Amino acid sequence: MAIVELSDKGHTPYDRILGHVPKIYENWIALGDVLKKEEFLSAELKEEIRKMLAQNNNCLYCKAKGRPEKKFIDDKSIICIGFVDVFITQKGIMPKSSIELLKENLTEQEMVELFVYITFTNCQHQFGSLMSLQPEDGQ
Repeated sequence: MAIVELSDKGHTPYDRILGHVPKIYENWIALGDVLKKEEFLSAELKEEIRKMLAQNNNCLYCKAKGRPEKKFIDDKSIICIGFVDVFITQKGIMPKSSIELLKENLTEQEMVELFVYITFTNCQHQFGSLMSLQPEDGQ
């Protein structure tokens, strides 16, 4: 059980915790919706990254949505996934060589989107962990 009661606002337990503060809820959900969509990186790649980060963060609710599938074969996705793996193992302290590899293979827009997605997703998972959010029945 989460450390706070679920509010009436929102669809998922995660949303319903955020629903206690409507302005945060609305903006948080809006940013999450923008980041889930394809812009410069594919939605499938972003979901794989989300799963990778979830396994590292102590949010049981986030982990329950599945483990990484490791199914990508294109160079850009492999580079992004490798970067996330280094991000996880180095606890966010990135070697210059990892940044240079991104610069050589991604556009600036792709790099910004990747970094925003990684940090926002980590924030989501940490919030879920702090709130002791549990998986829904059936997950």
